Amino acid sequence: MGEGSGHSERLMLRRRTLIAGAGVGAAVTAGLVIRNQFRHPPAYYKAQLDGRFRRLVLSWPTSNTLVFAVARARFFERYNLDVVPVEGARTGRGTIADLRGGHCVGAVAPLLTWLDVFREGGLQARIVAGMQSGAFRLLLRRGVKVTRLDNVAGLRIAFTDRDMADRLFFSVMMRRKGIDPESGVQWVVISPDHVLDAARGGEIDAVVAHDPLAWQLLHGPNPLFSELANSTTGHYGERTNLALGLSDAFLQSDPAAAVALVMALRAASGWIQAQPDQVATLLAGQIAGMGADELRAMLRHETLGVSPVGADLRVQVAQYVDEMKLLGRMPDTVGSSAYARKICFNVLQAEAPGQYWSLPVGPT
Repeated sequence: MGEGSGHSERLMLRRRTLIAGAGVGAAVTAGLVIRNQFRHPPAYYKAQLDGRFRRLVLSWPTSNTLVFAVARARFFERYNLDVVPVEGARTGRGTIADLRGGHCVGAVAPLLTWLDVFREGGLQARIVAGMQSGAFRLLLRRGVKVTRLDNVAGLRIAFTDRDMADRLFFSVMMRRKGIDPESGVQWVVISPDHVLDAARGGEIDAVVAHDPLAWQLLHGPNPLFSELANSTTGHYGERTNLALGLSDAFLQSDPAAAVALVMALRAASGWIQAQPDQVATLLAGQIAGMGADELRAMLRHETLGVSPVGADLRVQVAQYVDEMKLLGRMPDTVGSSAYARKICFNVLQAEAPGQYWSLPVGPT
């Protein structure tokens, strides 16, 4: 990547296709600004997408495919992308494992899961954008006499997968209420298909899950649960849960593709916020077997359009780092803001043209 002749301030991002693709689309100007890092009046570089067709592979958690489904239906083609998911059921840890193994260029997972994996080391990737807010819900079996989160100590709480962030999220909330989330409650892992049977049999007192599963448990026929707490209100509702991470190799080899991918996914997130009724109609029957009416009702009770990048993303990641410290899953000596800067990368506004090629390899 380089500057144009005559010290021009225009920067054209070059294409290097990671996964075979063919065809040329109309050039699309991103209208992005990349700032020079020197202290004198900065030179500005206008990044442009090259309009080339690309076929990319992403790994996406199968328990929450809303943004991907909308992007695939309406936005990937506009950015000259054909994006296919890794086949098979995927949890947050599973998607990141796909990225680590080189099976995809990017993965989507809950930020709490990303931080857990980064802490373990060896992952050469960066978080580049939030995808959507969380819709975590703690549901009580009807008949359990608890009215506040402060009083959940001693309960048997089900969660549906060890790799998902549902348990981590509510562990943070319990810690803030003075409850030890490891010894203060009894965690029980149960497959989604057996949650209702376990509740009917009195084997569990509560369940933590996220939409759409949590919504279905709460609003199905003759529901067995009531909602005690969620992440859809207050400051939690304004924070991203799912986040896109891209491999360092992909960021360095094909930055124009990274820009196109982030822009397409953020466009999908924004459209979901602006047109929830159309989203429900478009995806009826595609999301966990939910019809348009069920999807529409669920979307009305979620915070939509949360897709931060850049400084906004780093602030939220730093908040999550602080919460991981509460759980003892991140050393207290780690500077939260500095760590967020290290593992995040803004493909839409890099500080200097050469930064795409000079990334340190993996966070430490």
